[in-house]
Amino acid sequence: MKKQKLKKSAAAATIALAVSMGSAVNVSAATAATLPGSPSTPESKESLETKRNQLAERQQKAPIEALEAIAGTQNALIALQNNDTGKAMAVLQDVSGKLDVLLAKYPGLTLIPANIEADVDDFDGDPKEVDKIVDEADRLLRDHKVQDARSILSDLVSEMRITTTSIPLGTFPAAIKDAVKLIDQGKKDEAEDALYDVLNLLVKTVEIIPLPVLKAEALVTAASELEHKSDLTQEASRSEILKLTDAAKEKLKLAEILGYGDKADYKQLYEAIDGIKDVIHSEKSAAFWDKIKNSLSTLKNKIMHPGK
Repeated sequence: MKKQKLKKSAAAATIALAVSMGSAVNVSAATAATLPGSPSTPESKESLETKRNQLAERQQKAPIEALEAIAGTQNALIALQNNDTGKAMAVLQDVSGKLDVLLAKYPGLTLIPANIEADVDDFDGDPKEVDKIVDEADRLLRDHKVQDARSILSDLVSEMRITTTSIPLGTFPAAIKDAVKLIDQGKKDEAEDALYDVLNLLVKTVEIIPLPVLKAEALVTAASELEHKSDLTQEASRSEILKLTDAAKEKLKLAEILGYGDKADYKQLYEAIDGIKDVIHSEKSAAFWDKIKNSLSTLKNKIMHPGK
């Protein structure tokens, strides 16, 4: 009995997804709702735009059949719980057909993304403010006020967490077919248990993208484009470029003090950004911009995929 409760608990979040999708499974997962635990304050326009861009990029890799297959599995489970075995059978046969389509389209793929959600916490402060909060947390910890320290440290987050729910193509389709057989044999309860097992096969992965690094990337891109603007004098464009690169460095300093990545990674970036002032409007500038952008990309990927 305990085992079954654990299985149902593990699938609970996915069940909620199915109920929320209902018949509207054709709606893009890029519009998924914010996860529980998100800040109650409205997201900034900049954060919303960043979220949309990141979701849209990943959503292109998530075929609609995968999202519909999960929704169908959920709806079949609900039908069984309502003793509607005919509906459950019809829905699962449709799910099986969609999974066959996915297997044919992506024969070498082990995981197929189905649903993508994003949760954003955008710390609106600077490195000095972070230092003050950390110092206060240290004082609270010395006084053994652990929960008070934990509460203020929880604000020191500036990131987007992207959660992808994927279907394992090696096991999910066969498990659906097994559930269909159980329904056909009149074993409703066993079929219901089997669907809980199927839903527990879904794989969730979380990517953490530091917002200050994303903002620094945008500032560096804008700075590099200014060098080629024909409506600015070289002196004016140089001034604007240096303002943007200084702003990018500030964003990187915030990312560093918040603990995203290693100090060595940032040292290399600061040196590259500082070096651009000596080569603006020269034939060497393109190589410097590429170096900065590649270093930023490397840092972002290292934070998003630690250990790789």
